[in-house]
Amino acid sequence: MADKLGDIGKKELDKIMAKNAYQIGEETHYSAKHKNALGDGDKKGKGTGNFMDTYNGGSSEDIEGSSVDAGSGRIANLKVNKYNEDNGYKAPEL
Repeated sequence: MADKLGDIGKKELDKIMAKNAYQIGEETHYSAKHKNALGDGDKKGKGTGNFMDTYNGGSSEDIEGSSVDAGSGRIANLKVNKYNEDNGYKAPEL
């Protein structure tokens, strides 16, 4: 029974993997440095490929905003946000 179930699972996995766009290989394997994972100005990726780099990442919509939502995006937010590089978050003085 376990062998039969394993055989069915292997066949199903083979079907799914044949459709997978990210096959094992240098160009196609999906990773943090894959072109579709990087926030390089398109709408696909968010990251920079550098560990925990949330400041520089993002898609074009994250940075510039959505054409549907006026004032959205990082650039618009920085104009109205009182916290920035010169005035960061800090604990109140006691």
